[in-house]
Amino acid sequence: MRRRLVVALLIFLAAESSSCAKAPQQDTAAIREAITGINDEFVGCFETAEAECVASFFSEEGILALSNAQSLAGTEAIRRYWQQALSWGRWEVTLTSQLIEPSEPLAIERGRYIFRFTAGPAAPPNRPSREDRGTYLVHWRHDSDGKWRIAAQAFVSEVPASVIAAPVPGGEVVR
Repeated sequence: MRRRLVVALLIFLAAESSSCAKAPQQDTAAIREAITGINDEFVGCFETAEAECVASFFSEEGILALSNAQSLAGTEAIRRYWQQALSWGRWEVTLTSQLIEPSEPLAIERGRYIFRFTAGPAAPPNRPSREDRGTYLVHWRHDSDGKWRIAAQAFVSEVPASVIAAPVPGGEVVR
């Protein structure tokens, strides 16, 4: 009798310890679906030219790293940048997510992007219409309010940076 009680107790303790050791299950499909939906909303902000909308997807200390530009830190800096850039003309943004790896409360996303900019009358002379494309990486954070926000986003262009011709002695132009 005592032996059965000891065996039963050991089985119970083993079962309890194994259930405590298991990590909570996360619904990776639901996380991927949520982030894909957020990307669609993010792209919509460019269609309506709303800088506040763009900035709202970032955490307060979020980082935006654009190709050939200085990184922006914080939602206010991101909002100011896009407020100015969106006033220069029309932006079309395409994001194609290729991989979303969730690990609550974080997720990493990798994908391809296309930025199409059509310069308007307010565009500076050094901002002509152009298309940029490349790879993007996003570090997502699931905040305590239940929303996924961008902690860091980096765009890596595959389009060569424009080089301005510089005069050299003798009248030749170096490109």
